[in-house]
Amino acid sequence: MLQDSELMDRSRPSKPILLAEDDFDVRESMAGLFELDGYKVVTATDGDDALDRLREGLDPCLILLDLMMPRKDGLQFRAEQLQDPRLASIPTVAYSGYSSLRGRASAMGLGTFIQKPVDFDTLLDIVERHCKPD
Repeated sequence: MLQDSELMDRSRPSKPILLAEDDFDVRESMAGLFELDGYKVVTATDGDDALDRLREGLDPCLILLDLMMPRKDGLQFRAEQLQDPRLASIPTVAYSGYSSLRGRASAMGLGTFIQKPVDFDTLLDIVERHCKPD
Protein backbone atom coordinates (compact mmCIF):
# COMPACT_ATOMS: atom_id res chain seq x y z
CA MET A 1 0.00 0.00 0.00
CA LEU A 2 1.26 3.50 -0.89
CA GLN A 3 1.98 5.92 1.89
CA ASP A 4 0.52 9.46 1.75
CA SER A 5 3.92 10.87 0.76
CA GLU A 6 4.16 8.41 -2.14
CA LEU A 7 0.70 9.40 -3.33
CA MET A 8 1.77 13.05 -3.20
CA ASP A 9 4.94 12.29 -5.17
CA ARG A 10 2.89 10.56 -7.88
CA SER A 11 0.65 13.60 -8.27
CA ARG A 12 3.57 15.88 -9.26
CA PRO A 13 5.78 15.73 -12.33
CA SER A 14 9.08 13.93 -12.19
CA LYS A 15 10.69 16.73 -14.21
CA PRO A 16 11.88 19.72 -12.20
CA ILE A 17 11.32 23.41 -12.75
CA LEU A 18 14.47 25.34 -13.68
CA LEU A 19 14.45 28.69 -11.89
CA ALA A 20 16.99 31.21 -13.22
CA GLU A 21 17.10 34.09 -10.75
CA ASP A 22 20.11 36.09 -9.57
CA ASP A 23 18.63 37.52 -6.36
CA PHE A 24 19.34 35.01 -3.58
CA ASP A 25 16.31 35.89 -1.45
CA VAL A 26 13.88 35.82 -4.38
CA ARG A 27 15.39 32.58 -5.73
CA GLU A 28 15.23 30.80 -2.37
CA SER A 29 11.72 32.07 -1.61
CA MET A 30 10.32 31.01 -4.98
CA ALA A 31 12.06 27.63 -4.89
CA GLY A 32 10.84 27.02 -1.35
CA LEU A 33 7.25 27.82 -2.24
CA PHE A 34 7.30 25.48 -5.23
CA GLU A 35 8.90 22.73 -3.16
CA LEU A 36 6.24 23.14 -0.46
CA ASP A 37 3.68 22.60 -3.21
CA GLY A 38 5.41 19.34 -4.21
CA TYR A 39 7.52 20.45 -7.16
CA LYS A 40 11.19 19.69 -7.69
CA VAL A 41 13.22 22.84 -8.36
CA VAL A 42 16.71 23.32 -9.77
CA THR A 43 18.05 26.83 -9.41
CA ALA A 44 20.50 28.84 -11.48
CA THR A 45 22.07 32.17 -10.56
CA ASP A 46 22.17 33.59 -14.11
CA GLY A 47 21.82 32.66 -17.76
CA ASP A 48 25.24 30.98 -17.96
CA ASP A 49 24.47 28.83 -14.95
CA ALA A 50 21.08 27.87 -16.41
CA LEU A 51 22.61 26.94 -19.78
CA ASP A 52 25.28 24.86 -18.05
CA ARG A 53 22.63 22.88 -16.18
CA LEU A 54 20.63 22.30 -19.36
CA ARG A 55 23.70 21.25 -21.35
CA GLU A 56 24.62 18.81 -18.57
CA GLY A 57 21.33 17.04 -19.30
CA LEU A 58 18.74 18.72 -17.10
CA ASP A 59 15.31 18.30 -18.72
CA PRO A 60 12.89 20.61 -16.89
CA CYS A 61 9.16 20.82 -17.47
CA LEU A 62 9.47 24.63 -17.42
CA ILE A 63 12.09 27.37 -17.21
CA LEU A 64 11.24 30.42 -15.10
CA LEU A 65 13.55 33.13 -16.35
CA ASP A 66 14.41 36.46 -14.75
CA LEU A 67 15.33 38.80 -17.59
CA MET A 68 17.70 41.03 -15.58
CA MET A 69 20.70 39.01 -14.35
CA PRO A 70 24.48 39.52 -14.32
CA ARG A 71 26.94 37.79 -16.69
CA LYS A 72 24.25 36.48 -19.04
CA ASP A 73 20.79 38.02 -18.73
CA GLY A 74 17.52 36.35 -19.62
CA LEU A 75 17.40 37.68 -23.18
CA GLN A 76 20.95 36.47 -23.89
CA PHE A 77 20.02 33.12 -22.36
CA ARG A 78 16.93 32.95 -24.59
CA ALA A 79 18.96 33.69 -27.74
CA GLU A 80 21.27 30.76 -26.97
CA GLN A 81 18.37 28.54 -25.91
CA LEU A 82 16.71 29.04 -29.29
CA GLN A 83 19.89 27.98 -31.13
CA ASP A 84 19.70 24.46 -29.65
CA PRO A 85 16.64 22.48 -30.82
CA ARG A 86 16.52 20.41 -27.61
CA LEU A 87 16.60 23.49 -25.39
CA ALA A 88 14.33 25.58 -27.65
CA SER A 89 11.45 23.19 -27.07
CA ILE A 90 11.43 23.71 -23.28
CA PRO A 91 8.58 26.04 -22.25
CA THR A 92 10.01 29.26 -20.84
CA VAL A 93 8.26 32.00 -18.87
CA ALA A 94 9.94 35.37 -18.44
CA TYR A 95 9.58 37.81 -15.58
CA SER A 96 11.13 41.13 -14.69
CA GLY A 97 10.66 44.24 -12.63
CA TYR A 98 10.99 46.24 -15.85
CA SER A 99 7.73 46.26 -17.81
CA SER A 100 9.66 47.85 -20.69
CA LEU A 101 11.16 44.40 -21.38
CA ARG A 102 7.77 42.88 -22.25
CA GLY A 103 8.14 43.73 -25.96
CA ARG A 104 11.67 42.36 -26.21
CA ALA A 105 10.59 39.20 -24.41
CA SER A 106 7.70 38.77 -26.84
CA ALA A 107 10.05 39.29 -29.81
CA MET A 108 12.19 36.43 -28.43
CA GLY A 109 9.21 34.09 -28.41
CA LEU A 110 8.53 34.44 -24.70
CA GLY A 111 4.76 34.65 -24.86
CA THR A 112 4.26 34.72 -21.12
CA PHE A 113 5.75 37.69 -19.29
CA ILE A 114 5.11 38.36 -15.60
CA GLN A 115 5.78 41.70 -13.96
CA LYS A 116 7.65 41.71 -10.63
CA PRO A 117 6.72 41.58 -7.88
CA VAL A 118 5.50 38.17 -8.98
CA ASP A 119 2.10 37.05 -7.78
CA PHE A 120 2.80 33.50 -6.65
CA ASP A 121 -0.75 32.24 -7.32
CA THR A 122 -0.49 33.42 -10.93
CA LEU A 123 2.91 31.81 -11.27
CA LEU A 124 1.67 28.58 -9.71
CA ASP A 125 -1.19 28.45 -12.23
CA ILE A 126 1.34 28.75 -15.06
CA VAL A 127 3.56 26.06 -13.54
CA GLU A 128 0.60 23.71 -13.14
CA ARG A 129 -0.29 24.12 -16.83
CA HIS A 130 3.25 23.22 -17.95
CA CYS A 131 4.24 20.69 -15.30
CA LYS A 132 1.39 18.23 -15.33
CA PRO A 133 1.69 15.08 -13.22
CA ASP A 134 3.25 12.09 -14.94
